[in-house]
Amino acid sequence: MGSNPSRFHLVVSKVEANNPDIEELNFENQDLGDKRVRVLSEALRQNNTLQSLDLSACNFTATGARYLSDAICNVIITSNIRRLNLSDNPKIGPEGGQYLANALQNNKILEYLKVNGCGLGDEGFSPIADSLASNRSLTVLEVGSNEITDEGALQLSEALKLNTSLEGISLWQNLISGHGAQHLAEGLSVNKSVIWMGLGNNTVGAEGAWAFAEGIQGNTSLQWLGMGGNAIGDRGAMHLTNLLTGDACSVQSIGLGGNDISDDGASHLAQALTSNTKLRSLGLGGNRIGDDGAQRLADMLTANNTLQKLLLSSNVIGDTGVVHLATALESNTGLETLLLADNPFGDEGGTTLMQTLCSHNKTLQTLDVHRTQMSRSGEKQFVKALQKDSALTKLGSGYDKNSPLMLIKGTENRQAREEQERRTEAAAAVKDYRSRSIPGMDDGFEVH
Repeated sequence: MGSNPSRFHLVVSKVEANNPDIEELNFENQDLGDKRVRVLSEALRQNNTLQSLDLSACNFTATGARYLSDAICNVIITSNIRRLNLSDNPKIGPEGGQYLANALQNNKILEYLKVNGCGLGDEGFSPIADSLASNRSLTVLEVGSNEITDEGALQLSEALKLNTSLEGISLWQNLISGHGAQHLAEGLSVNKSVIWMGLGNNTVGAEGAWAFAEGIQGNTSLQWLGMGGNAIGDRGAMHLTNLLTGDACSVQSIGLGGNDISDDGASHLAQALTSNTKLRSLGLGGNRIGDDGAQRLADMLTANNTLQKLLLSSNVIGDTGVVHLATALESNTGLETLLLADNPFGDEGGTTLMQTLCSHNKTLQTLDVHRTQMSRSGEKQFVKALQKDSALTKLGSGYDKNSPLMLIKGTENRQAREEQERRTEAAAAVKDYRSRSIPGMDDGFEVH
């Protein structure tokens, strides 16, 4: 959009004139401040054609949030804004959260609200959560990085028991512990509308994993649960087997990246998935899974043809583990994505995997092997053979980056990779939701 004042006022004049050609506006990273947000809000009072507004990182405060809230609640000309992004405006704060809650109580149109990194805290988030009890239009709420604690989780839980429209909620990188997870699980045990919940980078621990495993077994709507970076460990993984054994619930994707899960935890999960026919995606990147855990997962793949994505990047899987996985893929007909980047396997594992994918398996479509210990010549042979004879459509490798198949980019930093594992799981859920429910909102994401 640019920061040129004259251009800003030209756009605002078109909004005020209710120009039907303007359905989306993006002011991201523009230093609008409260003054310009007020000017824009006054124009919005005269507009019912704008459907999407992005004001992320625009440097306004609770005052600006009040102007916007008043505008989208205008009763003379009803706002038609369905998607509103206010993320990365930390000065909105608790007071601004009160204004946004008022908007949610009165606006009947807004479907998608992003307020990540807005300094809400429990004081600002709790009224927003309370408003969801009566709101019937909002389908997605993102409130990551707002220092929300168990108190806010409790308020949200109570609202979820009454809400019938919310389909997705992101609580990424807050301060929710196992106690807060218990509250959320209790709310989800009653709620029938939420399809996905992202809890990545909180502190729910094994206690929180147990709470979800026990609390949502009867839930028939939740399909994706993101719990990456929550230090659930092997004990938490074991608790989750109660959720995943057989078809105890409807969850189709679970993200457990960066959770300090070792071979023991992987073994518990693998045993549970042997009889599961609903889970489609399992994210285990950035853990401590080695050859034994990989063998147990491979054994699972010989019996399970439902799982489509297995994310194992940034673990400690060597040649033995990769050979087991490759052997399992000879008979498996369900897995479509396998991420093995940043694992210490070499040419032996790579060769076995290459032979399987070239001669036996024609189901796998996406494979990432960035930053392994394959030799330069071994990886060259690996890539060339897969380009020629496999069914892969996406291949991540440090060799021949200009190839049409090289659609997955690597990173040199392990910590960054582990962070990517957690973010990937959340992005995948949002991407899937948007592509199915909100035309034009498929932003794309990297698969590693």
